[in-house]
Amino acid sequence: MSQKSDAATLGLDYYGFVLRRQWLVVLAATVLGGLAALGFYTVSPSPVKATAVINLSVISTDPFDTSKQASSLLDGTTETQIATSYAVAQVAAKELGAGTVPDEVRRRLTVDSETGASIVHIVYAAPRSEDARAGADAVAASYLAYRTSRAQAKLDSILEGVEKRRTVLGAQLADANARISEAAAGTLAANQAASDRDLVTIELNALLAQKGALEQVDTKGGDVITEAARNDVVVQPTLLQLLLIGLLAGGILGVVVAFVANRFDHRLRNANEVRRVTEAPVLADIHSVEASIPHDEATLELLRAARERIFADLQEDAQVIAIVDDTPADLCADIPVNLALVTASGGVATTLILPNASPYLKRVLGASLELTDPLPDDSGEVCRSKRVPDLTVSFPSRLGRAVGPLHAGELRFVVIGKAASPSSALAALRLSDALILVAVKHRTRANDAEQILDEASRLGIDFLGTIAVPPNRISCTRVGPPGAPRPAAARSAASRFNLKTLYARSLP
Repeated sequence: MSQKSDAATLGLDYYGFVLRRQWLVVLAATVLGGLAALGFYTVSPSPVKATAVINLSVISTDPFDTSKQASSLLDGTTETQIATSYAVAQVAAKELGAGTVPDEVRRRLTVDSETGASIVHIVYAAPRSEDARAGADAVAASYLAYRTSRAQAKLDSILEGVEKRRTVLGAQLADANARISEAAAGTLAANQAASDRDLVTIELNALLAQKGALEQVDTKGGDVITEAARNDVVVQPTLLQLLLIGLLAGGILGVVVAFVANRFDHRLRNANEVRRVTEAPVLADIHSVEASIPHDEATLELLRAARERIFADLQEDAQVIAIVDDTPADLCADIPVNLALVTASGGVATTLILPNASPYLKRVLGASLELTDPLPDDSGEVCRSKRVPDLTVSFPSRLGRAVGPLHAGELRFVVIGKAASPSSALAALRLSDALILVAVKHRTRANDAEQILDEASRLGIDFLGTIAVPPNRISCTRVGPPGAPRPAAARSAASRFNLKTLYARSLP
């Protein structure tokens, strides 16, 4: 049937069908996703991010050299690694205090630095805006202090090496001057000493010039040009963003759950689903929740339209129609009875056959249809309706004799209700020429309907269509004074038969 084909046909039509059918599941999951996002935001608020902006200083012996842009000497990757290093985080943690550890500082820290640019953004996240701003400023200060200390340490190391070399050159110069004074003028020793003195003097002068230049180097790491306290804080994600994420995640999960649930939910929810599963027309879509005999005029008009559809599709020689009624037994087979009523009212001799009818059902029909006293018949009790002369109601004890023989132009409805036994249901189908299903929306299951149609196909019975009725219908037809309880036998009849067990057994 169609549900089997639905599983194999993964087209847009199938996806749309499932989503329309399970829209409540998708809606519920979406709402739950939004509520979960709100709950998460309440329990764990989104972190507040504060930003401090610093301008890095390029440490150079000639900072005013215009032949090369100073910022080109900066490497963004290197600066990011320095700013997020443990050494910088350790100093910032000490400044923040309150038990802050370096690992926490590094986890909350984000550095935005680009190669060739001297501007660096220090972004720090914290639960409160005050903590975020304090953290950003502390990291910025410790980062600049680290750059300064490292540059100063490197400069001191170079100056120390220069000073050691100057000391050596000073000793060499003193030695050369001593040798010049001791040697006779014009001698080879005097000339060699003078040459050594000149070379040492040249190197010493260059070294002193280098030392002078190094002593002028500014080792300042940079400046904080905008403190975090001067910048606006940012909450990410915002409540709206988190809510949208929750709704989207819930919707996606709902779609997945909807397709999973649809595999196990075989209830027919509306007339369109009935038509899709049975691949046959819906003869009438009843909306009234009041079950009575006769029905209100609007419902009777729907059943008259169903009658005309039945006549249009009924084979010329077909005279026996089985009606599988899945409505509760306490509704007294109101749909089959009213269908027989409008058929007989249209001038067609109609016999309504009700096997295994309870005494309560007989009393209800006797009062509603104004039935005559039972006529003698070897198949059981046969009554005629005073209200509609062409309507006969049969309560057979032997179904085979009640169905036949038939007269020309006569139509017989055999009702298979919830009170029927499986063997009686199969016998009724075997003796019928066509089949009608009365399905309860949100109650009748697709696999049960498929099982009925498969059995009808096996027996060569034409399936004419379905009459769909709403769930939770109430009976407005009663016998006796208002408020009189229904007999126990009638109340228990509903549990004796249902569509699922219709073909659970076979005839011997």
